[in-house]
Amino acid sequence: MKKTFLFMFSICLLLFGLALMPEKTARAENSQPEEARLTSKSITIVKGQYAFVGLLGADVTGQTGKVKWSVEGDHIKIHTTKAEDGQHDCYVKAVKAGKGTLKCTVNKKTLKCRVKVLNHAAFIGDFCDDSGEIYLDIFKSGRQYVACYSQLRLCTMDRLKGTVKNGILSLKGKDPAGNPITVTVSQKGAKRILTFKETTWEYFEEGSSVELKKCSAKKRD
Repeated sequence: MKKTFLFMFSICLLLFGLALMPEKTARAENSQPEEARLTSKSITIVKGQYAFVGLLGADVTGQTGKVKWSVEGDHIKIHTTKAEDGQHDCYVKAVKAGKGTLKCTVNKKTLKCRVKVLNHAAFIGDFCDDSGEIYLDIFKSGRQYVACYSQLRLCTMDRLKGTVKNGILSLKGKDPAGNPITVTVSQKGAKRILTFKETTWEYFEEGSSVELKKCSAKKRD
């Protein structure tokens, strides 16, 4: 009787172990390191503008001295690069209208981002208010517009994203408190009108607008 019990107990343990194997295999597959990739495969900027492209992926952590950035063509140049918290960023500056390529080599693999430089564009470039306290930097990543909003001594909002419809650029993202926000940019002659379309942040008034003008580019930190 005792031998029969031990035999049956061993069979149960074996079956239980086999039942757990697919789960362990799935966990192992899900834990595979994320492949290196660039934040943009193509960007559009205007002459004189700065823009950045980031390198992401778990397998690039600790690769600070093994990441190499380079450019192809003379339409863009590398301004600076930085590595922080496992992410690598390369800031480029548009030199003249045309096309170029930003290259990133890591783990013996070369990743590329096509860069198109325009002389001017309605919703691409650097814009600020008359006081210079509000700054809006907009470039295009693929078909989508990407913007960074900064206000002196108040806040910065990165990676606002959107598209143009009926002559108005609508950008969505997170406010400084982490809540959804929508801002729009419209054109009025040489001016750009920035409007806080939807916001719940205490320092922004929903429906309020500010006039912006084109200004000299500055590097985004």
